[in-house]
Amino acid sequence: MNKKIKIEIAFGLMVLSASLIAFVVYGYYRYDELSKNLDNTNLDLLELQKNFDALNEERDYIYNNLLSEQAKNSLFENQIKEIAGTVGNLDKLSKTDEELLQKYSRVYFLNEHYVPESLATITPSHLLQEERVQYAHAKVAPYLEAMMKDMEERGTPILVVSAFRSFAEQISLKGKYLVTYGSGANQFSADQGFSEHQLGTAFDFTTVKLASNFTDFAGTESYKWLLQNAHKYGFILSYPKDNSYYQFEPWHWRFVGKKLALRLHEEEESFYDLDQRIINNYLLSIFD
Repeated sequence: MNKKIKIEIAFGLMVLSASLIAFVVYGYYRYDELSKNLDNTNLDLLELQKNFDALNEERDYIYNNLLSEQAKNSLFENQIKEIAGTVGNLDKLSKTDEELLQKYSRVYFLNEHYVPESLATITPSHLLQEERVQYAHAKVAPYLEAMMKDMEERGTPILVVSAFRSFAEQISLKGKYLVTYGSGANQFSADQGFSEHQLGTAFDFTTVKLASNFTDFAGTESYKWLLQNAHKYGFILSYPKDNSYYQFEPWHWRFVGKKLALRLHEEEESFYDLDQRIINNYLLSIFD
């Protein structure tokens, strides 16, 4: 190999070495630059992660506050509804005659001035004496008429012997009974102010066949029907057998509202044996 070729080879190797050194230096420089960029990117990512975590915390805080406010609003809404319901019930109670579910018959007393808030005439064909006008409490009359209509359709019709009686009428009636029966009248007739009839919610029933002999009402199919169904219309038997107020009066029925009547029927309880405080709970719903 001549000298010229050796020189060219040597020069080529030098150029190649220089190129490699330059490439390595450039590669190191780029690596360092990329490494710095990666570090900066990692810092940016960490910053982004911190910001993201902060946003999540803020979101959770806002969400929890929202849930808290919703709970408060729900509570306030329920309280408002409860207050509105209470006010509504109090208003309803204030407009409902508190005497309607009191225990009369020797317990509570109605004075001579008491008259139901309104009275309605009973359909003449439902009376034993059609020519005699009879009255019922206006809000009870529809229940009475509905029951009597249904009984007529089922073949067990009844007639009203006596309905609303004023304080004065009770004085007159009791006076006649005392003349006829003496002290024995106290077994079946209330003194004035103690009669359920003054409320306009109590009725004495009979049948066409019995007419004025309604004391035999217990032997009729109508009586049996009333025992099983009167509660559906809000009526109860005031003085059943073995009561401590008056003799057994199968003809005498009183309106107390469907809810209380149902309770008495299902529990086989007597109105006058029930505590007055329990009875009072049904006043609000007496005409529901």
